[in-house]
Amino acid sequence: MTPDDRTEQSLGALSRLSVKQAGVRVHNEPAFVLATWPWKESSVIAECLTRHHGRVVVAVRGVKRPGSQFRGLINPFSPLVVGYCGAQEVKKLTHARWMGGLPTLSGDALLSAFYLNELIVKLTAREDPNPALFDLYVDTLASIAQTPAAARVQRVLREFELELLRLCGWGVTLVEGERSGRYRVLEGRLEPVVDRGLVYEDECVVSYETARAIVERDFSKPTLLKEARDVLRAIIRYHVGDKELLTRRTATQWQQF
Repeated sequence: MTPDDRTEQSLGALSRLSVKQAGVRVHNEPAFVLATWPWKESSVIAECLTRHHGRVVVAVRGVKRPGSQFRGLINPFSPLVVGYCGAQEVKKLTHARWMGGLPTLSGDALLSAFYLNELIVKLTAREDPNPALFDLYVDTLASIAQTPAAARVQRVLREFELELLRLCGWGVTLVEGERSGRYRVLEGRLEPVVDRGLVYEDECVVSYETARAIVERDFSKPTLLKEARDVLRAIIRYHVGDKELLTRRTATQWQQF
């Protein structure tokens, strides 16, 4: 990081602090609802991804009432333009309108989209502006909705995981070793297996070819996708902790039928 980058970062942090102290009022902000929770009798708490302000939590009062201005809008994957205000962590949603422009999701595509939402909630910090993440999310939703082929969807998900990790400041790194050797995930990195006896039975171990393909995002060979999925699953688990992602558990249950 250069001195100019550090200065810009410090000024940005100071600016965000001043906004929080004085209270924030945002208008006409592109947003998607990531998740909702019931609140009181007719209201909900919504976790939203906004383009310019990152992940924001808002209280949506009276949304369950028949005459609410928000009724039918506060749903995942609906492109919205919203406004909100407040000085606390949970803001008050003041207006919302449907923006449109994305195809409807269903079936496996819908489950994949919920997986994107859960990853964003688990891996990002609240109120951390990241317009690139918002654009990545929109593009990935569109790709999932327009691509029925399972292999293509898996590739889109792997690319999303890698870019999300990069945008969060972690990325996926490869510790160089023998090109004919095996690699495992260790503390979020891909490292060569020096001593096979030190590898645990449930560890993810892959070839150098797979490790290199993941780092370079080269999924031109469909056979690499399954191993790439297992590697990225292990890396994401390292960053979010041992708790299993709910969408993965649901997908596993669906596959049993």
